[in-house]
Order: sequence, then structure tokens, then C-alpha cells
Amino acid sequence: MDAAGEEGDDFTTYDQVAQFFNSMEDPSAQERIDGIVPVLVSLLPAPYVPAPEVDSDSDDERFSLFSFDSESGASDDGADHDAFTAAPSDGEDRISRLPDAFLADIIHRLPTKDAGRTAALSTHWRRVWSGIPLLVDDTHLLGAGGISGVPVVRALSRCVAAHPGPVRGVRATHVSFYAHEYALRRLVADLADKDVRDHILVNRPWPLDMPLPNDIFRCASLDRLYLGVWYFPKTTSAHPPAFPNLRELGLFHSIVGNQELEALLAHCPKLEVLSLVISYHNPSRLRLASGSLKIAVDWMSSFDEVAVEDAPSLQRLLFQSIGNRRPVKIVGAPRLEVLGVLDLDLHTLEIGGTVIKAGMNVSASKMVPSLKILAVKVLFACNREAKMLPPLLKMLSSP
Repeated sequence: MDAAGEEGDDFTTYDQVAQFFNSMEDPSAQERIDGIVPVLVSLLPAPYVPAPEVDSDSDDERFSLFSFDSESGASDDGADHDAFTAAPSDGEDRISRLPDAFLADIIHRLPTKDAGRTAALSTHWRRVWSGIPLLVDDTHLLGAGGISGVPVVRALSRCVAAHPGPVRGVRATHVSFYAHEYALRRLVADLADKDVRDHILVNRPWPLDMPLPNDIFRCASLDRLYLGVWYFPKTTSAHPPAFPNLRELGLFHSIVGNQELEALLAHCPKLEVLSLVISYHNPSRLRLASGSLKIAVDWMSSFDEVAVEDAPSLQRLLFQSIGNRRPVKIVGAPRLEVLGVLDLDLHTLEIGGTVIKAGMNVSASKMVPSLKILAVKVLFACNREAKMLPPLLKMLSSP
């Protein structure tokens, strides 16, 4: 991403991105992409459960969902690590006698690996673990050495396969699925079968065009979906998108065709938040036609145009653009309250079919009375940009 800035933000397609990265010698393409992905991850919703601290002698290469570590935890001299001596036990398991609702709450607060291991305590604990919606976060499955692709891929699939469902949420942001297509297909298919509600799936790739399995379209129970660095599957009559409950959708650094994006939005009747991040001309346009959409975000993307065609619920249209000059068209957004950042060097603003120009008299029909905040980037040394401010401010006036 910083490389794009060094080249004057000239990237408009993924072919250009791939060609530029492949021409690098130091750092390599993979190393440069590895520097971009953490930026994408930082923009994602917060983890379900904070990641635990990883011990330096952790051995996640031998991770087993239903097994304990072989280490006893005792010191070399035989002394217990605890600062106190435990009271004599009467052998009674009082924790397991707690109501199942309490036990389920305990499991929900545990990291993924520890939550799964409670199933090894007894048949009762296994029944409780199986009876609550599953949460999986690959951060909890990493070893001391950081990212360890193959074991984490296996652990993700194993966690989901071992649980009967439903799946409350799966967050995978540390795995490169390249060369592990079978594990990826199995994971997405299992999530669709087990009614996943919250899914965050970021690939750590090179190349950039890692195909996302078609089974993502079968995840009809999704409430929130964030996808990072994927080649989005084609939408056909055999594989139509069906997300009747989806409220949040984020597409980060992914290759999505215009037809696929528009078909996707058309099949999300409850969508409220849409985010497109670092999209290089795929899709080439952002057209918003949604009765439910409230917030749309375009960050560091290179669209040919941004058009709000029919968005009666839209309240915020936020964008930070790169690339060539493009129009921002507002046709139908009667509740729009926040608009920007409008870069007068990159954007032309069109209201109801009329382009707002420097020095023009803005009629009442071109005002946006609902607008409360207009963010504008203007170079006052440029006479053309400076003269654009009065008509833009006039838009904020009530007719």
C-alpha cells in the first residue's frame, strides 16, 4: 500500500498491482503483502475473545482439540509454582455441578483452544460445549513462533467439524490458504451447513487471486461477513448469493466483478453497513441501490464512479479515494447526513443529474437539506478548487 503511494497512487487494476509487486527484489512480493494485511486486519471488528499470551515453549504443532498438554507444569526442583498450598480435596467436582447456563458462560469467555478442551473433562462438559454456539478465532491457535499455516488450517477445520453447530462466529486472519484449497472448501462448507452467523475470513496470500469457495453463498444465516484478499466467485443461477439476514458486509482488498457486487447487494435485504477497502478497479464502480443500507464506506479504492441511485435509508457516505478523477453522483438519498471526504482534485459532485461547478447558482432542487456534515479536501492555492466551496456550502442550506 505504501508502495502505491511511492508510485503516485497509479494502481487502478490488480494486474498492475501484481506486476509491480512481482518486479520487486527487496522486499519480496510476499513480504510486501504481509505488510499490507495487518493494516487490513486492524480495520476489522474486534476479536470475540482477547488472544491469550503464548508461552515461549508452546508446541502448537501437535495441537489436539480434545487433549491436554503433556507438560506437568511443575518446576525442576519439584516445588509447585503456586504461592499457596491448596486445601485438601474431598474429591467432589463442585464446578461441574453448577447450572449449565453458568458453565456455558464460562466456555464462551475462554479462548478457542481452551474452550474446546473442556469437552475432555467429562461427558457432561462435552455436552455443554456441544450445546452452545461455537466461537473460533485462529489467533488462539497460533504457536510461539507466530503464524504456522498448516497446523492452524487443520485446527480451524477440526474445531468446526467437531462441533454439531450452530456456529456463532469464526475469525481467521492469520492463515495463508494457498495450496490448502481442500481445507478451505471443507471449512466454508461446514460453516454453511452449521448456520454460521459471524464470519471474518482474511487470506494471507500471494498471488492475490485466491478463489473464495462458492459455498460462501450458502451461508444464509450470516449476520456479519468480512472478507479480505480473495477472488470473489461468479454469481450464476446455480450459485446465487443468498444473505437474507446479513447486516454488515466488508470486502477488503478483494477482486469482485461489477455484476457480482451488484447481485450481492440485491440479495441482502437487511444490509445496513457496507465497506470496500483497497479495491483496485475490481469492482470498477460503486452503485448503491438498497432500501436498508445506512452506512457506505469506500477507503483507498479506485472506482470509476460512485453513484447513490436509490438508498432511502442511507445516512453516511464516507470515502477516501485514490486514482483518477471520478464523479460522485447523488440521485436518491433523502436521509443522507454525512458526506465526504470530497477531494476537489479527484471528485466531481453531481446532485440529481446536475454537476456542481465553481461559481454556479445552486437551486433549491440541488440542495441536500438532510446533509449535516460535508467533509471537503481543498487546495486554496488552486483557484478552481477555491471557487468550488461556495456552491458546495450552499448545498447545506435549507431551501
